[in-house]
Amino acid sequence: MEREFRRAILARGAGGPAVPEPYDALVKEVDEESFRVTDAQVQAVLQETGSERETFEVILTAAIGAGLRRWDAAEKVISEAAGAAT
Repeated sequence: MEREFRRAILARGAGGPAVPEPYDALVKEVDEESFRVTDAQVQAVLQETGSERETFEVILTAAIGAGLRRWDAAEKVISEAAGAAT
């Protein structure tokens, strides 16, 4: 997978701008409600990539982006709470 596309998926996983379909539906679902990811979404990306490895990379990259967004949000809340406590 191309580096720029991987970065776009990472950004989308963190709530960023859309990427082309069928990737966008899967990446958005991983970010918002990963427990709702369907076999059909994974299959659509698998058909597009033609590779289980690249499909896994899409899912993993999306999950990392979502995790980083949540980390940043938690860090902000902790920082604000620490500032309010002083």
